[in-house]
Amino acid sequence: MINRNVVFFSSLLLPPSQTFIQALGEGLQQFTPYYVGSRLVEGLNLPPERSLVINRGSLLGKAEEGLFKLSGFAPRLARQVRQLHPAFIHAQFGLSGALALPWARSLQVPLIVHFRGADATVKEEYSRYSSLNHWIYFRRLEALQRETRLFIAVSKFIREKLIEQGFPPEKIAVHYQGIDTANFCPDPNFPREPAVLFVGRLTEKKGGEYLIRAMARVQSVLPNVELVMIGDGPLRA
Repeated sequence: MINRNVVFFSSLLLPPSQTFIQALGEGLQQFTPYYVGSRLVEGLNLPPERSLVINRGSLLGKAEEGLFKLSGFAPRLARQVRQLHPAFIHAQFGLSGALALPWARSLQVPLIVHFRGADATVKEEYSRYSSLNHWIYFRRLEALQRETRLFIAVSKFIREKLIEQGFPPEKIAVHYQGIDTANFCPDPNFPREPAVLFVGRLTEKKGGEYLIRAMARVQSVLPNVELVMIGDGPLRA
């Protein structure tokens, strides 16, 4: 009989921008997700009874977090995870996959690693020493490619980038992550303005610059159409 507990592993639990991870976990119908990570950060409200971290905020916790990242050794949390008898570990992003790899080995459970963007396009020569997590990722990359049961890419582009880096094509599945449209039911009777709404972080990779350029072309034909951008970030003017 398949155990119905699964581990969602992310180094940080969970920044406010990563609602898609919580939505993915809470949307499971046949499994119960447990959120496991290096430490909690100010952000999303995860169910405390299903959230486990190595670093609880003390000096000892910081040392335990560093030891875990370097060696995979975190005995207290490892015992808690083992007691869950997880069916698999689902690592969120490539860097977290490298961190979770030693646990998957010791627990002898399948490891699934979800690639969503920069983690699939990062280049070793530019990023290996940018953070401890990046250094560990590139150090364990060959083992990650060899031992992971399944890699999930959010697009064909991400899949191709993984293949370029040596990931085995037969292990990569493309799965487009969407949203539950039942949560967004527009009222057809509500009066609407001729506007385009952007909601997101104001960073280069979100493509806000291209949207602004595109809207200039739209407004040359439809001058009454307005662009509204909601968000914050380094590109905020």
